[in-house]
Amino acid sequence: MTVSAVSVCIVIPVYKATLTQYESIALTQCMRILGHYPVIFAKPHSLDLSPVLQTLPASVQVRSFNDAYFQSVQSYNRLMLSATFYQAFADFEYMLIHQLDAFVFSDELASWCTRGYDYIGAPWLRDCDFDGQWSEYWFNTKKQIALWLDLRKDDGITPREITTLNGVGNGGLSLRHIAHSLNALRKLQARLDKYESVSAHQFNEDVFWGVEVNRYWRHLHVPDFRTAMQFAVEFYPERAVSVYNRGKLPFGCHAWDIHGTDYWRPIFAQYGYTI
Repeated sequence: MTVSAVSVCIVIPVYKATLTQYESIALTQCMRILGHYPVIFAKPHSLDLSPVLQTLPASVQVRSFNDAYFQSVQSYNRLMLSATFYQAFADFEYMLIHQLDAFVFSDELASWCTRGYDYIGAPWLRDCDFDGQWSEYWFNTKKQIALWLDLRKDDGITPREITTLNGVGNGGLSLRHIAHSLNALRKLQARLDKYESVSAHQFNEDVFWGVEVNRYWRHLHVPDFRTAMQFAVEFYPERAVSVYNRGKLPFGCHAWDIHGTDYWRPIFAQYGYTI
């Protein structure tokens, strides 16, 4: 696939027509860097988005979904795990989910689409680095065992923390292959119940895509966490950029208003934004 042949859209989920200052920054930067791609808002049927749309180019599209999907984090998870959602964008090969707490630094989107990954998001980076190949091997072995055995905490419901550490990754800024996502949903329908019924971040939709789909067998092509950090970072951004990316900014970041805001502040200032 050549860059010029990439079929990808930017999908921005919204549930209200009044944006905060930080949401406005995210949207402005998204349009500035990625506005030449098809940009589509995913919104509730009943939401009048005209206050936002009137500030944007006429090319920006809207696709609406049942209001019930926008009532809570859990209902949003159900939307992101529904065939209805992906079928609504089946006229594209890829979608970039760009929530309004994400920020893109440069246009690397088409390049990432050509790499053949089905799902990419900012890794859930653990709080310390490996001190050598052996420590990384031992960590990965323990993690794989926890995944295969579906090990839980004492409550019998919550998965062990290791199952997501250095996993790939957060859905707030994530690239998804649409047809392959639909195929995975069909194959793994039986596993969706717990993700739709349990209200806990360990069962958010991005854990399904980043962890569950490849728990026992690889259904989607997901990069390793080091590669994914070149796409996006969230946790420990200073370490992620300086250690793993060798000082190079990723394509984007997520939750910059929560994780490492002091680190991001001078970088955002270079792009003309005060946070």
